[in-house]
Amino acid sequence: MLIVIACWVVSMVSGLMWARWWTAVCCLVTGMVFLWTQAPAFGAPGVWVQLAVLTGSPWLLAAAQERDARALKALHADEAVRMSRFSESARSLLSLQNANHLMETQIVEIGEVYHVTKETSRALHFEELFAAVLEIAPRLLHASGLRLIDLTQEPPQMLRAVRSADGAMGAVPDPAEPEDVEQAIIREAAASPASLGSHAQLLTGGEAPSGAGQVAWAPLRREQKAVGVVAADGLPDAQLKTLTIVANQLSLQLSRIHLYQRVEALAVTDALTGLSVRGHFMERAREELIRSKRHTLACTVLMVDLDLFKQKNDTYGHLVGDVVLKDVARLLQRNLREVDLIGRFGGEEFVLLLIETPADQAMPVAQRLKQLVEVHPIRAYDELLSQTISIGLAAFPEHGQTLEALIERADQALYAAKHAGRNRVVRWSETMGKTGLA
Repeated sequence: MLIVIACWVVSMVSGLMWARWWTAVCCLVTGMVFLWTQAPAFGAPGVWVQLAVLTGSPWLLAAAQERDARALKALHADEAVRMSRFSESARSLLSLQNANHLMETQIVEIGEVYHVTKETSRALHFEELFAAVLEIAPRLLHASGLRLIDLTQEPPQMLRAVRSADGAMGAVPDPAEPEDVEQAIIREAAASPASLGSHAQLLTGGEAPSGAGQVAWAPLRREQKAVGVVAADGLPDAQLKTLTIVANQLSLQLSRIHLYQRVEALAVTDALTGLSVRGHFMERAREELIRSKRHTLACTVLMVDLDLFKQKNDTYGHLVGDVVLKDVARLLQRNLREVDLIGRFGGEEFVLLLIETPADQAMPVAQRLKQLVEVHPIRAYDELLSQTISIGLAAFPEHGQTLEALIERADQALYAAKHAGRNRVVRWSETMGKTGLA
């Protein structure tokens, strides 16, 4: 009987731990051993009950174990599905959080763009643009200093500012020469590829100013060309993107300022000669005359006319005449002081105002201008020409008290020079009158 019990125990263990076919084998062996040991009592009903219990209980246990295993497997599968759905929900939530963070960042960037555009859009000149930048820079950039460079000027125009103890940006006087760091910025801006746009980057050449830390810069571009640079001293790496946003807006504003300056120049500059137009010259000359009256200073008006210019137009054509007119205008302008004024009065006639120059000192100046034009060869297309001028002179205060009176009397002296044979300088006198000779 001990052998039967041992086989039954093995069958039960098989039902708990092994595959069902092992359990079937163990049950069969147990049944056979039981029948062998109980052969004499086959006829008793209890024997078959015992046989059924000994062989059926392990099998039922194995079936229950397999059912539980299938249930556990189904539970694990369901749990895996739930975990997969949870993971997907977590990923969706993370994606939403990232999208929300991106939107917040974009809102901040849009706000920065708005502030930069709002503050700088009213600027019409380079200095005004820099002043507007200094108003917004402390709020946007954690920099110790700021630089704005206009590369369209020769030499480049540079404006600088440093952060004070109260956090505000204040402009500082310009040094006589560009600093090493500024020269390095200009070189890198000129060499930067247009494909980068106004992308901010750290300065790799030159040395940063003392105590300023690293220097970040971004080019200001127009039509793929760098026309300016904005640079920030001691800017954290995390704010390079903010500097790029500022640079993109400043590129637009600087281009608009350049366009305004060109339009402004066209409004006051003669397109052919590059001299002031008559109205602009008159406006500035009146201001100088008021200043001369206030400080008891002298000034002199010169009316200049090209001799026999109509004949050149008739002989060589107006294109050649334009070259002659432009060449003479450039020669006169080059040989005046920076403080003196010159403008195109009309046709082939120019008007000059010699500041703080009485008639006695103006006569040698006028004679020198006449001689310079007389000996100056003019290359006009295939023609090599010469030109002479006649000059009439009237001085403040002895010849007139108003600009109109001075111009009228200088014009009378000019016609007197024409009448006297041209290519000469004549000073106005009381006896002069207009002759009408061209």
